[in-house]
Amino acid sequence: MSRRKLLTATAGLALAVPAVATWLEVDADAATPATLPLDLVNTTGNATVYAYVLGRDPAAGGNWAFIQADGSRLYHPPSPAADQTPLGVDCAIALNASGAGARRVTLPRLYSGRIYFSVGAKLTFLMNRGGGLALPSVSNPTDPNANVRHDFCEFTFNNDQLYANITFVDMVSLPIAFQLETGQGTQTVRGLPADGLSRVAAALRAQSAADGSDWSRLIVNRGGADLRVLSPNLAIRGDNALFRGYFDSYVDEVWNKYRATDLRIDTQFTWGTVTGRVSGDTLAFPGVGGFAKPSTLSIFSCSDAPFTTGNDLMGNLSARLAAAFNRTTLLDNPHQPTAENPASFYTRPRTNHYARILHETTPDHLGYAFPYDDVHPAGVDFEGKVQSGSPGRWTITVGGTAGGGTPTPTATATGGGISAFSTIQAEAFTAQSGTQVEACSDTGGGSDVGWLSNGDWLKYSAVAFGATGATRLDARVASGAAAGVSGLVRVRLGSPTASPVGSFAVANTGGWQTWRTVPADISRTTGTHDVYLTFDSGQPADFVNLNWFTFA
Repeated sequence: MSRRKLLTATAGLALAVPAVATWLEVDADAATPATLPLDLVNTTGNATVYAYVLGRDPAAGGNWAFIQADGSRLYHPPSPAADQTPLGVDCAIALNASGAGARRVTLPRLYSGRIYFSVGAKLTFLMNRGGGLALPSVSNPTDPNANVRHDFCEFTFNNDQLYANITFVDMVSLPIAFQLETGQGTQTVRGLPADGLSRVAAALRAQSAADGSDWSRLIVNRGGADLRVLSPNLAIRGDNALFRGYFDSYVDEVWNKYRATDLRIDTQFTWGTVTGRVSGDTLAFPGVGGFAKPSTLSIFSCSDAPFTTGNDLMGNLSARLAAAFNRTTLLDNPHQPTAENPASFYTRPRTNHYARILHETTPDHLGYAFPYDDVHPAGVDFEGKVQSGSPGRWTITVGGTAGGGTPTPTATATGGGISAFSTIQAEAFTAQSGTQVEACSDTGGGSDVGWLSNGDWLKYSAVAFGATGATRLDARVASGAAAGVSGLVRVRLGSPTASPVGSFAVANTGGWQTWRTVPADISRTTGTHDVYLTFDSGQPADFVNLNWFTFA
């Protein structure tokens, strides 16, 4: 949902065009409940925290709806007689004091939704004639919410699924974390740590000191304290002098490269792979269309000309080009995004350092940092989402989670074997080839399996997936592999040579004990199987360590 900025000043939210084909894949036989228990947890250290839950109500013709302060009744704001009219009902849901447990809210089906949190004061939402909703603006200094510390996450809950994501596309202020209990297990996104804002701000100041650019000007300070950090795509709207010409030299290099080299873009949709070259000043894709040189504003926003946002082939190409420009990988990778290596993201001196810093600061490296941060090669995700066609309970923690959301230990499944939906420790294998167990410095300590390289494998006997099955793997990995060394971790059933049901790519994470949780889609797997993890690489060198994995 954050792949496009979802709001206008008065008209409100709009569903985004998915950048990756699997974004809306759900179990076709699943039916979500009519309402969902939503637990809101305050860990900010402040006793006064409010939540606002809003979205478009399909039962009311898509009109706006807020959950009222009691946490259950809906309020549909009427079209007012005059613009900028406040809501007629109190929709501020007071959370319990910090550390005092969850405030339960009943979430009905809403789409294009947001959940706002504010600390110390309530927020002001305004209605305009015709039913337009004016959301809090952090780029307008005269907005009534400009000096209130607040943040939000996004969701859609319909009859197919709950989809929600943590977004930094507009700003960073409050740490927000997710935990979603489903019929297949628990999904967790840890969000920023409790001191995330100060760490992001410090890193932006250091980047400005290093290269003389405008990163520190994204920081909004009130009374000597950092209130929030604006994203570059939002900040540049209010000050067009920011980052002027920042990407120009890189764009020139890209254009020169692809005058004589094919740029191949895998649409990851039914359009297949499209090939283009630069002719004159246009990056042309014959029979499709072309792109003029993008400006710095275009790259940060992902939606200004020459990029388009339509649900068509040009919109698809725009998403992949914009993502590659923000990550500055186009000079290194002429096959987008299929051959992308996450270890090469943001490595050039002029890159989207806001996105780089956010992904480095979140413990699991997840969360939308620019509008098309959901563009990825198969088996790798970056956007910080939870998604299920059978959601049970959704918990949102504002203020930072304790312990980083470490999963529960390995559990035995009913009827014998290992539950696929518990955490399976890597060293609990029943057979292996080419690996070694070593001490682990990840949260929780214990051991990990290391020295994993091409041709190695691990076997886990009798892993029970149940009748509903699993469609996702989360694995805790680390890598200190040398530059250019990477590989694939593949999931196979019954044999180390069986066709894989899913895979994910791994490259250097910053060190052999620098741990990252990597999600991967797998083909729906039911029943009980011997699970093999195989390690495949084009190089003989070790490329990954494994601490644990779990299915969802």
